Amino acid sequence: MSQALQTDISILRLDRGHRDREAPTVRAVEPDRGIAPAEGKGNLYILLEVDGSGNGLPRLYRELLSTIQETYYYYKGDIAQSLTAALRAAHAYIQQHNQYHSTDFVAGATCLVATGGEIVSAQAGPTILAVQTDVGLQWFSPLNDENFSSLGEQATPSVEIGRVEGAPGVVVVAMSSSWANYLEVSLMNEATKVPRAQAVADQLAGIGIDAKEELTLLVVTFTAAGSGAGKSASPAPAVATQRPAAAPTESWDDDATDEEWEQEQADAEQASQVGGIRGRRLRRKQAAAEKAQAKPEKAEKKTRGAPSRRVPYALAIVAVLIIGALAVTAGMWYLQGRERADLFERYITGAEVNWQAAVGTTDENQARLYLQAAEEQLAQAAFFFPNHPKVETIRNHIAETQAVVNHVQPILAGFDVPLTTFSDPEREPVDVFVSGLNVYVMDRGMGTLNRYRLDEATGDRLANDGEAETLLTSGQTVGGRRIGELAHAVWAPATGNRTASGPLVLDRSNQLFSTVEGLGPINVATSDNPDLVFVADMDYYSGNLYLLDTNESQLWRYRPTGDSYTEAPEAYFSAENPVNISSVVDAAIDGSVWLLHPNGTILKFFGGEQEAFALDVVDPPIGDAVALWANEADIPGGRLYIGDGASNRILVFDKQGKLLSQLMPAGQPGVLNDLRSLWVDEATGYLYALTASALYQAPLPPIENPS
Repeated sequence: MSQALQTDISILRLDRGHRDREAPTVRAVEPDRGIAPAEGKGNLYILLEVDGSGNGLPRLYRELLSTIQETYYYYKGDIAQSLTAALRAAHAYIQQHNQYHSTDFVAGATCLVATGGEIVSAQAGPTILAVQTDVGLQWFSPLNDENFSSLGEQATPSVEIGRVEGAPGVVVVAMSSSWANYLEVSLMNEATKVPRAQAVADQLAGIGIDAKEELTLLVVTFTAAGSGAGKSASPAPAVATQRPAAAPTESWDDDATDEEWEQEQADAEQASQVGGIRGRRLRRKQAAAEKAQAKPEKAEKKTRGAPSRRVPYALAIVAVLIIGALAVTAGMWYLQGRERADLFERYITGAEVNWQAAVGTTDENQARLYLQAAEEQLAQAAFFFPNHPKVETIRNHIAETQAVVNHVQPILAGFDVPLTTFSDPEREPVDVFVSGLNVYVMDRGMGTLNRYRLDEATGDRLANDGEAETLLTSGQTVGGRRIGELAHAVWAPATGNRTASGPLVLDRSNQLFSTVEGLGPINVATSDNPDLVFVADMDYYSGNLYLLDTNESQLWRYRPTGDSYTEAPEAYFSAENPVNISSVVDAAIDGSVWLLHPNGTILKFFGGEQEAFALDVVDPPIGDAVALWANEADIPGGRLYIGDGASNRILVFDKQGKLLSQLMPAGQPGVLNDLRSLWVDEATGYLYALTASALYQAPLPPIENPS
């Protein structure tokens, strides 16, 4: 049976002997419980080596690491097939990058995947891999083949796959090829003698301290889960984790191991319970006996020739009673231990039965009930033996099944490095929208509408070193009107009767402005509306402009007259059927009107009348809905995206309310807690998330249509 393992990692980068705090060519992906992108894909560790000349090298590192990571987890194949596809995707990416940017980069890569049963490696290009097991030290490197090709060259490089059985004590070291100038078998044997990642990294740091070039390595060691050997107090340059390696076929030990576990727990409990007066007396008697045995000759001299004495009868009775009481207590401890073990097994069995029932049902709501019952049973079992391997194994199984039932998908890239950041405390970005390569951000704090340009060659980074162009500013005079405090902004394409495309910006005085390519800022005339009190949101659809007044619980529709809105506005909600929208936080319009409330409730209206609509059950429930985005498609391709600031999620529903996905930024907890605005560019497959401090662009994972 396979044994649950825990990993300990350490990353080392030496720049001419100087130990650097950053290692941009290394990535460790240990998926959080419950959001693993594909069951059984395990933990992924990547080391890159890039050579060549040209600009944008740090960005290339990030893109290559993300390409390998995303391709591996989303590829429909086994581990070896997925790793091969990932390295070939990296090869194609470098070729494309070189073509667009006139660079000559080539690379090598080593990928490691750790599951509960084995460690799988994949290598392409100039890298080195050393593995220390109980059978000795093994070396792997495509450099052994004189005809090897690097990633990015014209010829497609071969991908070498290696497999090592997962076991405590295994040490794996992935290294850049420059280490070949400094390492020998004897030195590597000595460095990997102790299976602790930090100790191995420290030993190798001493070997490479005099190197004239850059050296990078990644150390991964494996210990038995719960052994504590994975703990590490690493200095800043190292990264240490103590997490069970993801295992699709984890199993626990056999009955003999269970008995040993229970006996250890009982012994520990007995030792903790033998206290108080009786315990102290017993320990004093044991100490006295040991002292007497230590000086037998002296004791004999004292007693030789002395008249014999009989133990008083009362003392004998007391001794018998003490011995009897201890025997009874020991028996009680034994029975209690057996009872605890029996209850533990009963609850473990209950948890496993409910988990299996959740796996077997196609009814998602019923599966959630089974999983809830499984968690309750597991909590009862953990009360008796909280660190038992069975508890951790079933807890992982429950989490994986919850991820499937709740449609949890990780966003693997994009949230680690933002497109741009807003460090000035005066800034207050509130709206983002995208048209082609133009990304617009309205900032109330600075009173500006800014435009960023995406790189034309890649579309996934900003051009011009991320510099923004300011299109409109509070206080600016446009056509004789002074722009006041900015309130809302939308993208307004030329549809319906509207003939121009460009952003529309509303200030707090309800004045409307726009900016058109080649014309600059312009006034947009609107008709007076004395019934409009406070605009909480502005939306655009098919040429029409919509202003949401939460004070008066009304949605005002303005129809275009050319590029102006001078016709009298229409009240969307009739006086006969008033609607309370005072708590609405965001709106989206696609022909229907969708109104989002903070608790995640969405109200749907068509032609001013409310229609029946409800979202699927979400686990956990939406806590702080802050942003809504809807595409213009109908069923089955229609989508509603909801940003939940309370749980770091973006939830995706179809337009019948069925939950399609819960998107969570992998390894970036809390990054969406201060979310302000969402935009989805379905043509390019990118999601844009605007927070109080940054703008992110993330590739959307594949979201399947409901069956």
